[in-house]
Order: sequence, then C-alpha cells, then structure tokens
Amino acid sequence: MNNLLEPVPNLPLEKELLPLFTDKAPFQLPTEWREAIVKYSPYVMMILAPLSVLAIGLSTLASIFSLLTVNFLGTLSLILSIVSIVLDLMAIPGLFATSRGGWKLVYLAWLISLLSNLLSFSFLSIIPAFLIGGFFLFQVRSYYK
Repeated sequence: MNNLLEPVPNLPLEKELLPLFTDKAPFQLPTEWREAIVKYSPYVMMILAPLSVLAIGLSTLASIFSLLTVNFLGTLSLILSIVSIVLDLMAIPGLFATSRGGWKLVYLAWLISLLSNLLSFSFLSIIPAFLIGGFFLFQVRSYYK
C-alpha cells in the first residue's frame, strides 16, 4: 500500500494497524466488495443508528442501578458507547461524500467502542470486533480521500 495518493496515517494507532489489516492480512477483499461496502455502508449506518440509540437508552436505565452500586467502569463504558454512536452518526455525511473525515470518524468510533468493550470486560466481543471491524475498516480506507 505504498501509493502516493493513499492518505497518510495520522490517527492514534492508525499507522500500526494499517499493515495488520491490509498488507499482512491473510486475504484482501475483492475490489467489487470494497466498492459495495463504500457505497452501501452509509445506508446501513442510517438504519442501525436508531437501533443503537434504542439500545443505549435501555442501557441507560440499567446504568441508574450501576450508579447506585458505584460501578464506575460500567458507567464509563456506557458513556464511551454513547460517544461512539454520536461519532458514527456524525460520520454519515462524510461517508456519503467518501471523504477522509467520514472515515476518520468511523475509525475513532471503532477505537472508542473497543475501549468501551474492554472497560465492560466484554472480552468475547472485543476480539471479533477488533478483527472483523478493523479488517473491513482498513480494507476500504483507500476509497476515502
């Protein structure tokens, strides 16, 4: 991926993760699949975002009880989940425009979501979220200029 038109990795951990999910990945997505992901992912996010907001709303009710038991990590995890969803929502216009800013917001939301899973001790979900989410995110990275 030494293309001069390729965006320079300048976000936290981006430089380290880029080769892991591109050059060192066991396989690459076909070009048609990448183009389909770039084309349809904003629509998928528009559909899934309201469902995420609903899930966060239900989690907020549960967090009232965690505040009563002084579960700081659970509350922090919930706050990070909310931040992640807000970043995903903010990314939708940039994804439609295939701008680098849209990709950056999704990348940051992915990192924050991983941190949220880590803080809530969701170790079984953090590994697939890291591997699958990171793979797809970095496979389409070059399409966002």
